[in-house]
Amino acid sequence: MNTATGPGSAAAVSGPVRIGIDLGGTGTRFVAVDDESTVIARATFATPVGIAPDAARSFLVQQARVVASGRPISTVGIGASGPVDAAGVIRNPDTLPAFTDVELLGPVAAELAAPVRIDNDAVTAALYEVHRGAAFGCDSALMVTLGTGVGVAALRATEPVRGSDGTHPEAGHLSVTGADAPCYCGRLACWEQLVSRSALQRAAGSVVHAATGTAADIDAAAELAQRGDADAIAVFDAFGRYLAEGLADLLTVFRSSCVVLGGSAARYQPAFGPELDRRLAEIDLYGATPPVRISSAGDFGGAIGAACLASS
Repeated sequence: MNTATGPGSAAAVSGPVRIGIDLGGTGTRFVAVDDESTVIARATFATPVGIAPDAARSFLVQQARVVASGRPISTVGIGASGPVDAAGVIRNPDTLPAFTDVELLGPVAAELAAPVRIDNDAVTAALYEVHRGAAFGCDSALMVTLGTGVGVAALRATEPVRGSDGTHPEAGHLSVTGADAPCYCGRLACWEQLVSRSALQRAAGSVVHAATGTAADIDAAAELAQRGDADAIAVFDAFGRYLAEGLADLLTVFRSSCVVLGGSAARYQPAFGPELDRRLAEIDLYGATPPVRISSAGDFGGAIGAACLASS
């Protein structure tokens, strides 16, 4: 466990706190925030696997109590790697097997004596951005997280845009013309397989010496590109070009006034950004091209956004 609290704040706050949980495939982040969304305490725990449903619920309850540190809990928000259905049940056996098909809302609410909401983690990341991040002040926003996979959320003000069935659209899975990128979703050329951090890592590994199969390969390729290496430049240009293709489709549909890129691949924007901007400028979006901004949320942005779920 890695735990951190704000300096002196835990002792200074005695009133109710809101709990935000960012439930990821590897690690789960918890925050306790006050009424102004100031972080009072935060903690990271390894996400459990291979446990029974009761143990999965107990994990959330026990660690929420850890960050609450004895203070009363007013609300709990959970952002989870989706899909999350309209009833608030996670349907993601690949990334969150221990929490898939598990009833969380009622039992966790009963244990913590507080209402609980759960949503896709792209939504909670977007909520952070509109409340206090790169989309603050925008009347609508499109959030795209470039991590192990690709998460997408569109917000109108602070309200997530839903599908007609009330669930969150899995808009990271788009078909991209001219690519060869088969996906577990069944598409032969899937956006997620081209613009995730995982995809960038694979491509970077093909142009660096002694590839490690880790994110260090992207750093090495970015350094090569900065030095003018043509193969490395081509990797980031392709990433930016494919990113623009999917963004153009999403912006044509959602007509958002700003775009925020988050996730671990977003920090390579200096390398892929020029080609992203160039290609977006070529595509008719049937409206003005909105600014593309990079999130500065850090590791706990999704958890802080989850704490905002109750007010969204």
